[in-house]
Amino acid sequence: MLFVDDSRLMRYAGHRFLDDHCDVVLAEDGRQAWERLNSDDRISLVFTDLMMPIMDGHELIRRIRSSPNAAINRMPILVVTSQEESAARELAISEGATDFIPKPFSPDDLRHALDVREGDCLPGPERVSAVSPAPVLARELAREQGEEPDTYLFRLKQALSFHQRQQLDLALMHVQLQSYWHTRNRFGPAWADAVMRNLHRSLVYVLRHEDSVHRTAPDLLSIILMGTHREGARVLTRRIRHRISGSSMRLANMSVRMDLRFVVQFPDINAEEDPAELFEEAERMMHWRTTNTGDRPGRRLASVTPDER
Repeated sequence: MLFVDDSRLMRYAGHRFLDDHCDVVLAEDGRQAWERLNSDDRISLVFTDLMMPIMDGHELIRRIRSSPNAAINRMPILVVTSQEESAARELAISEGATDFIPKPFSPDDLRHALDVREGDCLPGPERVSAVSPAPVLARELAREQGEEPDTYLFRLKQALSFHQRQQLDLALMHVQLQSYWHTRNRFGPAWADAVMRNLHRSLVYVLRHEDSVHRTAPDLLSIILMGTHREGARVLTRRIRHRISGSSMRLANMSVRMDLRFVVQFPDINAEEDPAELFEEAERMMHWRTTNTGDRPGRRLASVTPDER
């Protein structure tokens, strides 16, 4: 399997999620991917980003589909991209892309694609699943919760160490979709998951490149805000509320109201903070805001709900 992306982080994630299931070959751009394809006949599936330097994903798709080598030109091509423009999707399909996987992706998104085989998945618009989630893409709840929290805690540990060395402010934001369980119960886990994907992408659009978003619970996204002080976190919360909270997200013939609840943490960078304890503290705070029972949270936490001004 060939995974192509100019982001080192994306290549790391693709390799980490798939290494136990198949042999993973990595490439940094389309030109390097094309060289790998022509020199390694074990490759039978391609994951590729679209926007890359030197040779982008569009050109790579065209070269694969025009190759005189039948094993290459009929190879399934999964486009892994955060691009949401319909023109880019239509162009990739017209060039021969097999299907789309949204970025950021989950382990199950990539592993499901390993079931794709020659003859099962020919290029063409009938294969596009970018609008409606196929049942096979619905995550098993336990596996979903087993992956992202670990990644979040690992990244948080790194962030705490970096901010301590540099003496920088650090903020942690947790965004809960209050309508998640209603959506899941009414429309099923695949649709609820699709809503969370779109919320994830909406947050990424608002955030800076160095910030990271992790799905730490079925209805919860946790964000590490690098070098962010209290006022900066408050400004960002207001911006997200203005852009997203209270709006409605339409998917096919369904509409989900984006009612969001926020918890913001400000870790003490000069203390030996434990990432797991910080996350547990945020969960307690979120639970307190939901039920309005129990002890009030510590002073390191600030909570913001959509109805606060």
